[in-house]
Amino acid sequence: MWRKAKTLSVLSHRPFSSSTPETPNPTLYSFLQPSIFSLNKTTTPLPKTPSQDTKPQPLTQNHIATLETNLHQALITSNTDEAWKSFKTLTANSVFPSKSLTNSLITHLSSLNDIHSLKRAFASVIYIIEKNPDELKFETLVKVLDSMKIANTAAPAFALIRCMFKNRYFVPFGLWGNAVVEITRKNKNFAAFLRVFDECCRIARDEKLDFMKPDLPACNAALEGCCCELESVSDAENVVETMSVLGIRPDESSFGFLAYLYALKGLEEKIIELENLMGGFGFLNKRGFFSNLISGYVKLGNLEFVSKTILRSLKVEGESTIFGEETYCEVVKGFLNNGGIKGLATLIIEAQKLEASDVVVDSSVGYGIVNACVKLGLSDKAHSILEEMDVQGGSVGLGVYVPILKAYCKEHRTAEATQLVMEISNLGLQLDVEIYDALIEASMSSQDFPSAFSLFRDMREARIPELKGSYLTIMTGLMENHRPELMAAFLDEVVEDPRIEVGTHDWNSIIHAFCKSGRLEDARRTLRRMIFLQFEPNDQTYLSLINGYVTVEKYFSVLMLWNEVKRKVSSNGQKGVKFDNTLVDAFLYALVKGGFFDAVMQVVEKTQEMKIFVDKWRKMKDIIAFLSSPRLLLVIQCSEAAPPTLEGSFEIVSVTSVEFHNFIIIHTVLATAHNTPINGTCDDTCGTIPIKYPFGTGFGCGHPVFARYIKCSSGTLQFSTGTGIYTISSIDYPSNTIVVTDPLMSTCSSMQNSGSFILDRTSPFIITSDDIFVLLGCSTTSPVFDADEELCDTGSGSRICRGLYSCKGVTGIGLPQNAPVSTCCVYDSPLSLGSGYALDLPKLQCSSYTSIYGFGDDEGDPMKWKFGISLQYNDSYDTETCKDCEASGGLCGFAGLDQSFACVCKNGANSSNNCLGRGYAWSGTWGLKIQLKMILGGIWLSWMLLFL
Repeated sequence: MWRKAKTLSVLSHRPFSSSTPETPNPTLYSFLQPSIFSLNKTTTPLPKTPSQDTKPQPLTQNHIATLETNLHQALITSNTDEAWKSFKTLTANSVFPSKSLTNSLITHLSSLNDIHSLKRAFASVIYIIEKNPDELKFETLVKVLDSMKIANTAAPAFALIRCMFKNRYFVPFGLWGNAVVEITRKNKNFAAFLRVFDECCRIARDEKLDFMKPDLPACNAALEGCCCELESVSDAENVVETMSVLGIRPDESSFGFLAYLYALKGLEEKIIELENLMGGFGFLNKRGFFSNLISGYVKLGNLEFVSKTILRSLKVEGESTIFGEETYCEVVKGFLNNGGIKGLATLIIEAQKLEASDVVVDSSVGYGIVNACVKLGLSDKAHSILEEMDVQGGSVGLGVYVPILKAYCKEHRTAEATQLVMEISNLGLQLDVEIYDALIEASMSSQDFPSAFSLFRDMREARIPELKGSYLTIMTGLMENHRPELMAAFLDEVVEDPRIEVGTHDWNSIIHAFCKSGRLEDARRTLRRMIFLQFEPNDQTYLSLINGYVTVEKYFSVLMLWNEVKRKVSSNGQKGVKFDNTLVDAFLYALVKGGFFDAVMQVVEKTQEMKIFVDKWRKMKDIIAFLSSPRLLLVIQCSEAAPPTLEGSFEIVSVTSVEFHNFIIIHTVLATAHNTPINGTCDDTCGTIPIKYPFGTGFGCGHPVFARYIKCSSGTLQFSTGTGIYTISSIDYPSNTIVVTDPLMSTCSSMQNSGSFILDRTSPFIITSDDIFVLLGCSTTSPVFDADEELCDTGSGSRICRGLYSCKGVTGIGLPQNAPVSTCCVYDSPLSLGSGYALDLPKLQCSSYTSIYGFGDDEGDPMKWKFGISLQYNDSYDTETCKDCEASGGLCGFAGLDQSFACVCKNGANSSNNCLGRGYAWSGTWGLKIQLKMILGGIWLSWMLLFL
């Protein structure tokens, strides 16, 4: 091998073993044959064109001069077709344009970057080489080959080189060799290149032309073709002999190709000889050599030798052996195709014994294999390899886990990522803040809130100092997904952590979200919690609450807020409350709508005191809107007049007065002892559900205790708790039960991340014994799996879990169908099944929940199960008065500030007992109607004067 005493004579007697037929030399019009420019050869000859059989007429000198002028002018104006027409006419008559015109035309055709023009250039070059090669410049030929390289047309490139050789048009190899080598590697057309290489070497020897001698890249291309494509030992050694004779010194790539071939053929003695020869040439870095050996053994299927080679490379090279990603991918595919997870785990453990203790993680064999699995889309396989290592008593550094975690994030498999983080923590390893941030962001993007919470808890327990980024990610994600109840639970959990700067704005975000969704009791509860933890409410807090109360027409609550704000502004300046136009406008609008004009005057006085501008014309619009409501303001233009008395069912409960511009504005708060409920009338149905006492369709209907929890909204009967508003799907009056459905609760057909469910302690409902609560997608560290607590039913509960996990909908929470039931729990709450039942998913570290109150006709078919929460209500509210009311055609309700009993009649009238003989409560004497008109006129006049 590479013996310089060898002669080149062997080359002519030892052709390469490729059997690819030669392509005939093209003629002038061979560019019309598509086979030259296509990868798929065709041997179907094209019919001869008539012009080839017609003898052209000789050209006169004038005609020749005209054609050359036309050719020159066409090239200047880039008129390609006209230039080609003139050139064809000249060459058809065996006349050549000038050398400069000929080369300019071919260069122009090659530069157009389209196949048709490249065919013309190819045909022109072939013709000139065959007829008059002195006319062709070397640089023109190079330009054509470069264009062929760009167009990826291998066949015409090789045809052109063979035409050069045949016609003894010898161009230095250095000008065209690199282009042909690139075309060869790009198309893997090594067989054709080997013939060109063989012929070029013969010419260099026979013609004694050193400039035709191939260079090292060309020799390596020939060697690669023999080793990797033809897999021929004899042909490869023929190339080696050629390199030796030509005096071309091999490099690491040369040895690498031979290493691959010898490994593929199982020639161990030649591999040893080759390795020794590398040392003789002074090559100390054998990384490429070992990589090619591994590739050859992988293709051979000899996994034992793959492992031995990797381990031997560590002994020989030490830390300098860092195989490329491609090599590790080959190793992984070779092992996994033969079920070799155990083999890969063993290989990593053995490699760790040879690697230095301070080896960089990215340079370790374990990282290379795990990262290759991830790159191949086999993250689960990578995880299995690490688990197998744990079984075998091995371990890896933290960095090896990072590629798997990143892959889980990218694939939004946040539950698996969280589980892996728990495993990492159990090994005593600690992730950095960047990894945690990325995992939490991926969890929030996937709406996998339990995983995000679990990861954040792990960050806190790991004592990571920087928590702000992940904290903001969670809070923002929950806000965007309209989950204020989870925001409140999360904030309550982290509020005392000194690493997190919780501010009033965080509480305001929760309050705003609750108010926006109509969950005002939750907003109030959050406000109380906020104040208890010594966070001072500000103007944004009160704005959110005012808007929420106005939406549901709870103006009295706005009045209570005003009293609180007034006290703060009066006693301690503004004390965190920015009492500006925005807050003033909100209070004025709500208080005018509610009819609390004494409070309105207090707001106006406070604005005058603090010199705050009030848009009076805007307030006039609010007053006009108020005039259409049933609340009344009495205005009398005389300082001594007493407020009039209204006939009918009205009573005056308070009177205040303010003197302004010679008017005494008397604010009379009217309450009705037995007036129509706020929603106008009561109905005996909501949608398709019949409504009976103690339930009602709105405020003032049914029993006041139940009115706080149940109302009819747009034909849908709704049930409200501290965690949300749910739909009531049915009421069974004989058994005193209702069934509510949570839109985020999972069923067999659809599973998704759920919120929590809380049954208020003061509610008149309890959970029935028929309800079976099931927690899904729980973390292995969830407290429900605490063996000492026994919170999960491991008996019949296992069958329920298997049934639910057999549903296709389970993919909605990131689990495969028929997944192991180790993350499922049929929950036996430590609390009683009465009021106050709480199902807090974030604390339980579960993704979702469902409730089953019946199995239908088939306990084995979860599609037939009845999903919902069955609640039993207190039926002790019936009274004889209510029965009399219902017997008279009325509906039982309540009215007045004391919420006393009222019988709501169908015509809208109220009674304290029944509807017999009752007229309209709003009817009365004509005098009352006239009196009301006079009052409204006084309102208009007085408020015009007040604000102007």
